[in-house]
Amino acid sequence: MPSSVVGLLSDTHIPRRLKRMPRAALEALDGVDLILHAGDVDDPAALEPLRALAPVYAVRGNVHIQDFSDGGAALPAVVTLQIAGHRVVLTHGHQPGALGFFLKGLDVLAQWVRLTDNGQMNWRIARRLARLYPEADVIVFGHTHRAHVEWIGRKLLVNPGAVCAALREQPTVAWMCLGEGISEVDIIPLTQLQVPNQTPTFRNPTQR
Repeated sequence: MPSSVVGLLSDTHIPRRLKRMPRAALEALDGVDLILHAGDVDDPAALEPLRALAPVYAVRGNVHIQDFSDGGAALPAVVTLQIAGHRVVLTHGHQPGALGFFLKGLDVLAQWVRLTDNGQMNWRIARRLARLYPEADVIVFGHTHRAHVEWIGRKLLVNPGAVCAALREQPTVAWMCLGEGISEVDIIPLTQLQVPNQTPTFRNPTQR
């Protein structure tokens, strides 16, 4: 089965926090076979520049009262795909509903007083999603604004980070290569972008 190169991004927050899709993000994803957006698009129309590069699948994010944003509620909460023989689940990663809103507030407060950080949030979210989607081979999520790549058993969990800058976090996107016996991810910092002239050599930051 042929391999597939998938572009990953999340948390663009357009037009609430960013006016438009940054050119660096579009350049970084040019050449992929498929693009997955892991939520907090805000306005689904912001996906159009990505559709000029490759087919796009996107999910909704969470509500942001301070931005008057529903996170792109017109989009599905979860998308499940078969890509190069892998069952891939795409979701934002937040807890929905009132409980999720409450937990998000606690996380913001804990980060403000330096009791936790986005790395710990990624760790918790990855384990919850691994339990929630036991049949998935790959789970792509966002929400924390920090890139994360981890194997839990034989399941690959990937957060490409956020296109929109956040406190103490660097904007990133990711390339993921899937194929027979292949599940590799390359995180691309947008502030240090060097667009490859050909398919990059993928790195797997975490061993099985």
